[in-house]
Amino acid sequence: MHLHPATLDTVSIFATLVAAFVSLLAWYRHRDNGALPSWAAALVLGSAGTLLFSLRGPGTSAVLFVAADSLCVASFATMWVSMRRFNSEGVSALRMATIVAAITAAFALAVTFSWQMGAALRAQSLVFSLFVGALALATAMETRRGGRHDGLQSRYIAAVALTGIAVARLVRVGMLGLDWWDIVEPQTADIAWHYGIYFSTVCVLVVTFGLVLMANERAEHQLARQIDARHG
Repeated sequence: MHLHPATLDTVSIFATLVAAFVSLLAWYRHRDNGALPSWAAALVLGSAGTLLFSLRGPGTSAVLFVAADSLCVASFATMWVSMRRFNSEGVSALRMATIVAAITAAFALAVTFSWQMGAALRAQSLVFSLFVGALALATAMETRRGGRHDGLQSRYIAAVALTGIAVARLVRVGMLGLDWWDIVEPQTADIAWHYGIYFSTVCVLVVTFGLVLMANERAEHQLARQIDARHG
């Protein structure tokens, strides 16, 4: 069964925006959790990147591709710093923005340089997948790292889903490599990635669900400690 790319983009944008709205609702309940609004911002950035990418056509300018991919990289970079902020509320918004801007700028420079060198679109897609995969894996590791301190069981949900995104990107890199060496047809690589997009979209929803559960579980632990302190 073939998945229609335009439909996948539409579903991905809609699902990601819904996840951003859920994050904001969770923040309304847990206003002391600064990771939730920044996570929503990350999802909106990803939706904007997907929307730009869906506007591509035969004569699409390289600028649009770079802008779309840069927004998506900024999205995953924001997810990473959001998880860092969840683990340590001392991380300032300015520091988060600086880190995201630096990572996004590094990606944009790398892709722009590859365009100037005449690299094939597949090679640029490979660079994009490497950046996104590395950021997803870093976010998964950050999620697990925080669990050593607070012991939140819901962290495993988010960590597994983030690892799933990283694996999907790794598979994409492998398929692009096989395509580069003419081992698989370009159409086969594209079809495989359509399923990868669907899988990644589901994983983003699961990660958001996991983050909301983490916020709720942390609030419950804090309440339990307060009750114990009063009765202690």
